[in-house]
Amino acid sequence: MKLSKEEIAHLAKLARLDLPEEKLEKITKDFGSILEYVGRIQKVDIQGVEPFTMPAKSEGWRPDKAFEVDEATRELILANFPERAGDLLAAPGVFETPKK
Repeated sequence: MKLSKEEIAHLAKLARLDLPEEKLEKITKDFGSILEYVGRIQKVDIQGVEPFTMPAKSEGWRPDKAFEVDEATRELILANFPERAGDLLAAPGVFETPKK
């Protein structure tokens, strides 16, 4: 399944994405490749294959635990973090563009 440039531009507008005209051609081609791959996957015969389920409580996960460290280790960690405010460590936001 292929989508036209106009359809891709419409999808970008619906998703509130600013899609420059110069990137529209590449994204249209890439999106077409993704849809072709999905189409191939949909043709795979899965008759007789049991669905994979994960129990609600898995034994493979470890709980997060806070632990004490000595002052030298704490200072080493803080000194190696690129951005911080006091003892608070700054990390890039999930939806932010990384700084170059």
